[in-house]
Amino acid sequence: MNALYLKRPTMRPRTRERGFTLIELVVVIGIAAFVVSAASMAVITMMRLSPQSSNWAIALRQVQDTGYWISRDVEMSGGDITIGDANPTFLTMVQPQSTPPNWTIVYETEAMDGGLKRLIRNNQTLAQRNIVAEYLSPPTAAYDAQTGRLTMTIAANSGGTVVTKTYQATQRVPTQ
Repeated sequence: MNALYLKRPTMRPRTRERGFTLIELVVVIGIAAFVVSAASMAVITMMRLSPQSSNWAIALRQVQDTGYWISRDVEMSGGDITIGDANPTFLTMVQPQSTPPNWTIVYETEAMDGGLKRLIRNNQTLAQRNIVAEYLSPPTAAYDAQTGRLTMTIAANSGGTVVTKTYQATQRVPTQ
């Protein structure tokens, strides 16, 4: 009679089973939680800073537009520049043209809510009125007739964010 040989089962690792251990899952969940919290903090920060950045950009643009237009007109002016009290006339200047009449440019301020001003460029010869900038504090200026240099300080306020710049513009041909 043949003896039946019974094999005893041995404890061998099962190589066919695949999966993650509990420690691996805990580590992955921890890393994912860290990444999600960092991303959400970045989004919250951007949402908070966006209005501030927007207000700063608006105020800066208003100041730059004012500086550009007034500097451009000062360079082209050939006569005396008269500074008003900014209520409503801020600046008056004459630009000589190749054919008469010469242009008279007047910068006027117009009241807005909150004590802020709107700056308007008024070409009186051509009867053209353009809004140059808004949300301005009353601008200040000083003119030196000997050098033909105008120095002006312009401040704009948008949503509580204030941007202030000082510009200098010189006439191409100073008045004598």
